[in-house]
Amino acid sequence: MKSLSARHSLPYTSTLLLVLLPALTGCAAMQVKEVWKDETYQGGRPKSVLVIAVMKNATVQRMFESDFAKRLKERGFKAVESFRVLPEETVLEGDAGRDTVVAAIKEQGIETVLITRVTGRWSKVSDIPGMTISTGFGYPYGSYGAWGSYVGASYTFSGPSAPTTQGYSHETQFLAVETHLFDARSEKLFWAARAVLQVAGPPQEEIGPYVDQVSRELLREKFMQ
Repeated sequence: MKSLSARHSLPYTSTLLLVLLPALTGCAAMQVKEVWKDETYQGGRPKSVLVIAVMKNATVQRMFESDFAKRLKERGFKAVESFRVLPEETVLEGDAGRDTVVAAIKEQGIETVLITRVTGRWSKVSDIPGMTISTGFGYPYGSYGAWGSYVGASYTFSGPSAPTTQGYSHETQFLAVETHLFDARSEKLFWAARAVLQVAGPPQEEIGPYVDQVSRELLREKFMQ
């Protein structure tokens, strides 16, 4: 049941449809890059979903699972978070917890499995220039005394003068996150979404926007109506 680990990337075959979004959705910090679905899927609307977030941090895992479950329940689905039905020591990464997950699926009568996991991590460094302070810069009315002794500011670029304030570098962290939806009986992947998160603070702050956008994409599909 390697599909339950969702370790493979989004598939591309002639029988499957890849929907490239014409415009990035969501705010600048959360961008849904692509949505994929199997056009041959005939399973119909699932009644129950086991929500799994493969995360090393238990708090982050629970937040992901609870947020997804909440949105599914609001649309009438039976949604069960994995942390409520799996033993705490269950290892979700790889195939280690396969038997435990399969047992929970059978016990709960689960029809579909929603798995979210981080598939990539990188950073981007931006150089922020210093700033030069100079007198007499700004509104022309300053020469008439309207602004008194005005001191303006301008950003420095390449040139002979040294900046008054020190330039610095800023590192921005990014995460690639995928959410996959499987048919529990056949273990067949039939829907997936890939997004990029710009992590500007604690990861908990990025969970809400991600779940909002991905849930919106998922719940608009015909098989979820």
